[in-house]
Amino acid sequence: MARYQLQLMGAFHLIAPDGQRLSVASKKAVALLGLLASARTGERWRTWLQDKLWGSRALPQGQASLRRELFLLRKLTSTSPSPLIETTSRSVRLNLNAIDIDIRNRAISTHYPGEFLEGIDIAGEESFEEWLREMRSNISQFSEMISRGGEPTEHRFGTANRTPTSESLSI
Repeated sequence: MARYQLQLMGAFHLIAPDGQRLSVASKKAVALLGLLASARTGERWRTWLQDKLWGSRALPQGQASLRRELFLLRKLTSTSPSPLIETTSRSVRLNLNAIDIDIRNRAISTHYPGEFLEGIDIAGEESFEEWLREMRSNISQFSEMISRGGEPTEHRFGTANRTPTSESLSI
């Protein structure tokens, strides 16, 4: 069965299973897909996502903004037989059974000349910017961890003798 294709290295692309390029206009929607794709299981808590993308806003505004972005992504992918994003009242999950993601493929991510989430800058959201800097710094180690099924590797992440885990990569 055909799958979605998500490119997060270099210029962002989201390709539907039928081969059509989907236009994701919002920088925050692109960032949201990056945040989900970088989670070992493809799942993040809503509060974590809100903090990263709308942490500078009041909680009700952040919740409403997350709901709006999720609605628009679901609408964009509504013609596919498999949902791209699944939600509960507490979490948001990228359907990893229906998508191929470049950063989850070590061969692609370690040899691709582009930068992770190239051109994405969320003004005023320092929590996101900090996460993005760390991901860019550690993308090859992240890809290796994912390709090994989420098991820790021998690579070091910023602090001496700290072995990466899904938590250290999913800041």
